[in-house]
Amino acid sequence: MADIVAAELRADKARLFDAIVTVAALVARSDGWVHPAQLPQLHDFLGRHGFQSLLARVDLRDSFERRMRELREPGGFEAALAHLSRYEGRRFSHLVINAGEEIAAADGRLDPREDDMLRRIRIALRQKSSPPPRECHIPDEHP
Repeated sequence: MADIVAAELRADKARLFDAIVTVAALVARSDGWVHPAQLPQLHDFLGRHGFQSLLARVDLRDSFERRMRELREPGGFEAALAHLSRYEGRRFSHLVINAGEEIAAADGRLDPREDDMLRRIRIALRQKSSPPPRECHIPDEHP
């Protein structure tokens, strides 16, 4: 039974990781280019929020770039936002939004297009704003 629960938690964490990478790509791409500080900021965000072991197994740059390619496809932005709507009202949806806010601020300013994308992400997740506290940490699974 414990193995089943552990497997479900890992799957939930992988889905949350996917949602965070999706939001990071949406925000980074929304102003027309990816600032060099945005990917390191995403890595830092994930590390601070309990994704260390997943980061050790997954190539973050590859995941991010794959999502960026998907956004370039016709209807890519809309498909990504629809994908996020699966997280509507979920316990950690605020963490997904916090990731987007950090990616938007990574270059030291908030572009109006990034702000608009954050608004669209909040709508997809049915949240008006990110609730405090920002110190949400998901315990890393033990090897």
